[in-house]
Amino acid sequence: MIADEIKELLHAEPFRPIRIVLGNQQTFVVTHTDYLAVSPDRQTVVLYDEQGHFRLVNASQIRLVEPVDTLSPKDT
Repeated sequence: MIADEIKELLHAEPFRPIRIVLGNQQTFVVTHTDYLAVSPDRQTVVLYDEQGHFRLVNASQIRLVEPVDTLSPKDT
């Protein structure tokens, strides 16, 4: 389940940025553990940006979750 993958990456030591790709190919890179949350029922993911704005995403819309080794300018 995608939510379980996210939680595993979120709690990895050391934390590495996480790339999340939606079904429509929209991509988000989470650079800090404070910028990502998974609801208790694992159906909703909350993504925050550095200004504190957030986006609610249904976990079923997420197609790919992967750690990012290095950030390129397009990932920020």
